[in-house]
Amino acid sequence: MSAKKKPLIIIIGVVVLALLGGGGYFAYLKLQAQTDANNKDLEKTGDVLVGDSYKPKPDDKLTEEQMTPTIVKDMKPSRKVVNSLQKENVKLSVEILRLKDQIESLNKEITNLEDYKITNERFAPQRIKDEMADIENQIKAFLLDSEDAERFSVVQIEIMAAASALEYQAYIVRNRLMVTKVQRAKLAIDFLPGYAFCVGDGIELAANSNREYNLIASKFRGLVTLPLPSQLQKDLDTVIIPCQNSLRNQLDENLQLSPK
Repeated sequence: MSAKKKPLIIIIGVVVLALLGGGGYFAYLKLQAQTDANNKDLEKTGDVLVGDSYKPKPDDKLTEEQMTPTIVKDMKPSRKVVNSLQKENVKLSVEILRLKDQIESLNKEITNLEDYKITNERFAPQRIKDEMADIENQIKAFLLDSEDAERFSVVQIEIMAAASALEYQAYIVRNRLMVTKVQRAKLAIDFLPGYAFCVGDGIELAANSNREYNLIASKFRGLVTLPLPSQLQKDLDTVIIPCQNSLRNQLDENLQLSPK
């Protein structure tokens, strides 16, 4: 290359570099401007996603509505179904608890009604009548087999047994007792024989003839509804009431000592 052409080439190179440098600078400015524009667009996109009503103001506390995720509105159908089933499950659980309470209340009512029915049946006239007949037969059999009762006639023994059955009735009705067959037998063995002997000794003083014995026997056994002659009734009360009081005190004391 000739010495004349070298300065020309250098000048041309400088010009080209200058042009390239200026173009790169302007390209950089353009790129920076585009980046700023993109950032602003991105901020606007955030505003659209969040919404003005959800953007908290300075120094303001977030409300419940602002804290609610907006993604719920765009929930997938499958997720909506799951949420719906969960809500129904909660409702069913509450309903089950309510029904259990109702069932428990109804069971209590049924129990009370059954107890009421049993009590009514227990104290029904025929039921008590059967128990009284059982007591009367037990006392009569005991007296007929007892040497201590040999001094009494058959009529007197019938009066003593019938009087014992009446006291048994008064005892269970007064105390609203549910007496088993075993308990009834215990009463017939431990308490009522003493009362029967007390009555037997008393009617010997109250009755002055076989006719009066028969009247007293019919009265105790419920065979007549007419009242006894006033004097006979007065004499009978005089000897029977102390016997009744003694027996009732013994029975009440035994009832208090019995296990509940």
